[in-house]
Amino acid sequence: MKDEIKLTDSLFSITERFPETIDIFVANGFPQLQNPSKRKVMGSAITFEMAMQSKKKNSAIFLQMLNEAINQKKEMAADEGEDISDASNSVDIAGVLPCPVKIPLLDGFKTFTKDYFNQKKTGINYRLKSASGGIKWLEDEVRIATNDSEIPDLFLSAGFELFFDKELIGKYRDQGIFHDMSGLDRFNSCFDGVDLKDPKGNYSILAGVPAIFLVNNEELNGRKKPETWDELLSKEFENSLSLPVEDLDLFNAVILTLYKEKGPESIKALGRNLLSSMHPAQMVKSTTKSEEKPAVTVLPWFFTKMIFPGTPLEVVWPKDGAILSPVFVAGKESKKDELKEIVHFFEGEAVGEILRDKGYFPSVNPNIDNRIPPQNKFRFLGWDFIYQNDITEIINICMDLFNSAVNEPKE
Repeated sequence: MKDEIKLTDSLFSITERFPETIDIFVANGFPQLQNPSKRKVMGSAITFEMAMQSKKKNSAIFLQMLNEAINQKKEMAADEGEDISDASNSVDIAGVLPCPVKIPLLDGFKTFTKDYFNQKKTGINYRLKSASGGIKWLEDEVRIATNDSEIPDLFLSAGFELFFDKELIGKYRDQGIFHDMSGLDRFNSCFDGVDLKDPKGNYSILAGVPAIFLVNNEELNGRKKPETWDELLSKEFENSLSLPVEDLDLFNAVILTLYKEKGPESIKALGRNLLSSMHPAQMVKSTTKSEEKPAVTVLPWFFTKMIFPGTPLEVVWPKDGAILSPVFVAGKESKKDELKEIVHFFEGEAVGEILRDKGYFPSVNPNIDNRIPPQNKFRFLGWDFIYQNDITEIINICMDLFNSAVNEPKE
């Protein structure tokens, strides 16, 4: 097919058919392709497969990047009759979005990208995928980059592992590559008492995913429902919890915060009390009584929307605060003139309302009513801990503690 990129296609053939791919090649280690004459001479002699091998890049991931840029151009051309290939440069955005908000958020972002191009004559290449698919694709992309020119200009994702791993984005942070481009002078009042502002000015936070408790009153068997994290970790709930182990963003936020505040024993207690790693969607839909039914599930606040009235399930917001998995943004300081408006879009009121209504993810925008009662508080890992520790190492320590406790014989 004419529109299909093959491994045997020359770089010149690809860039002639799809000029929108030139910026991606240039940003990922092929600066010669920016020059038309070099693009014709060099590009004609090198196939896509040879180019990937020479730079030790994953051809499948790179091809996906190219196809997404091509599809974005087609969408813009179909909607507006615009050809963005005339853009003198472009910015590259990559990340994951929580599944409940991905579609409505991207609908608004597509409109923004068209307006942005009309004003700046600069295109936006974006790869914003569902969080349910994980971030390995993005980790691989960052891992194989040889310098900061080969990584996206702006990252957007929940979770700690991508942003603070010293082999991934954390490496570039330590080189002074990123800059907080938030346009907010204060955060939403629901976060009062929680310092979300990065004191070193590298990152910004758009919103958070709160971890709360879902109690099955029929499974308490005379026990008092847990209303704090300490109560949840008590021996009283041994072999009684369901935890979001598959939801790495939230689970890592929980274990990191507990480890910091309560020490290694809290992680062992979490493992001891685990009954299952049932997905939150399974938990809220299942109300039949069984011996394997957890008494308490730790899950994102969003899934409480799925609870039907009349069930034994009760939502409990921990009195000592819902642990927060922040949605982080990291943008290159060298591209701040191009990126700051994009960051302002994501932290704006329209996106804040989508995050609130579709995902139950409280926005940091101070003008959004996140509909959270004032007594409902948050716990955040904190910037001091983030900067003073190797977060990936701490996660590994926590997982070792957790798994060893899980595998211990139950009494």
